[in-house]
Amino acid sequence: MRFQLTVLSIAISTASLFLGGCATEPSLYTGKTGYYGYTWEQELKLGKQSDKGIVQQMGLYQDDQLATYIRDMGNQLLEYSAIKSETAPEIYRDTEFTFRLLDSPVVNAFALPGGYVYVTRGLLAHLENEAQLAVVIGHEITHVEARHASKQALAHQLGQIGLLAGALIGEQVAENKQLARDMVNLGGDLFQLASLKYGRDAERESDAHGVKYAALAGYSAAEGAAFFRSLDRISDKSGQSIPSWMSSHPDPGEREKTIPQLAAQWESTANRNVAVGRERFLEKIDGLIVGENPRNGYTDKNRFYHPNLKFQFDKPQGWRLQNESGAVYLTDPNKTTMLAFTIAQESSPLDAARNLQNKLSLQTTYAQDTRINGLPAYSIEGSVATESGSLSLHASFIQFGKNVFTFLGYGNSTTFPNNIRNVRSVANSFQELANQQALNVQPYRISIEPAKRSAPFRDLLPSRLPPGTDAQDWAIMNQIDLGTHIERGRLIKLPAERRY
Repeated sequence: MRFQLTVLSIAISTASLFLGGCATEPSLYTGKTGYYGYTWEQELKLGKQSDKGIVQQMGLYQDDQLATYIRDMGNQLLEYSAIKSETAPEIYRDTEFTFRLLDSPVVNAFALPGGYVYVTRGLLAHLENEAQLAVVIGHEITHVEARHASKQALAHQLGQIGLLAGALIGEQVAENKQLARDMVNLGGDLFQLASLKYGRDAERESDAHGVKYAALAGYSAAEGAAFFRSLDRISDKSGQSIPSWMSSHPDPGEREKTIPQLAAQWESTANRNVAVGRERFLEKIDGLIVGENPRNGYTDKNRFYHPNLKFQFDKPQGWRLQNESGAVYLTDPNKTTMLAFTIAQESSPLDAARNLQNKLSLQTTYAQDTRINGLPAYSIEGSVATESGSLSLHASFIQFGKNVFTFLGYGNSTTFPNNIRNVRSVANSFQELANQQALNVQPYRISIEPAKRSAPFRDLLPSRLPPGTDAQDWAIMNQIDLGTHIERGRLIKLPAERRY
């Protein structure tokens, strides 16, 4: 976790807009009137507000030069987009786009209405050159200017739209949707999760325009096909037909064939030498963090460490822990109890407890000013009525340095008593991190190196690879096979040494 949240803001912060009907505005591509779920002005507001939640939940990758590189490429591609053309309707033409690099190991890119485009460091690790990145960013620009989200909203006839980049926080963790929704309601964040997976026609449209913009900007857009081949390999390795985040996308194999055909049409129109930009791209991602970043929290056996914030606490045996940018979530093996760890905005444990009690109209059965491992703390227990019945709750608020940390555990009144001892034990194990090895742990990074000899790629890998990765993962990141013969001096991605 990297960002301060109120104890109750456990879901991604989203914007909700009431839609009384449909909006009729001109299409960027045809100029003819189109029908949308909300107006362009509403899309701008929705994107701006939702962006705050995305940044809060997923976190920005802390590399200003790399973030600037992404932003500059995005703005370059925009110059060739429909939304910046001279014929674009005035309501669109002055839209400012925001391009962000997210601190996530997941291979992903997505966009929000109103001009917000995101790529993850996990995606960068699996790209091989600038041309591939240009195709991906061009694809996401198209989702915005084609207003695919607004069209999808209209198709679903939604009265309120809450846009999220991924699943509702909590559903991934607890695999208990009602429990997760109760948690959101506790936070007072009233929104409706919209199913905004685009149809394949929308994805094909974004592919076509993304390739066009990359080609017109001077990139060898055909290179994008190799990236989709990598996605296919990631799918095969995971045992899924296609990755879950691409479940509505055209099959990667289909895109691998169509992208070079689309590129050939536009590269001839561009009438210039096309750029691949391999060396320049690899230079930019040299040192990129790969996998999870332990500085932001990691689990070793049954203990969670956070080196940056210098604390630790225990995880009950068999419980599942998920570390997000703004919170840590734990669930019991039966997925009936959830425990969320966040940072409160209040300045003292007592103030945080009172705020919780007031917001929930909590029927308190226990409230105690206490100390946990020498730290000022306040604990409360009780129940709260929800639409699905009564929830039992335990909350501990602990002062550590300038922050008040919150453990909020809850479940239904039938099953929660079976887990209350574990919930209390997690909170009571919170303490300052003093273990020097844990304090000094560093993430694994990609090192861009020339091959020291000519050999099959598998023979150039070190004997020890970062946890959670194997030789095949590194071959996929390099867009080659393990047996591919690498000539001496060719730049390749290798795991850098981990330093303490």
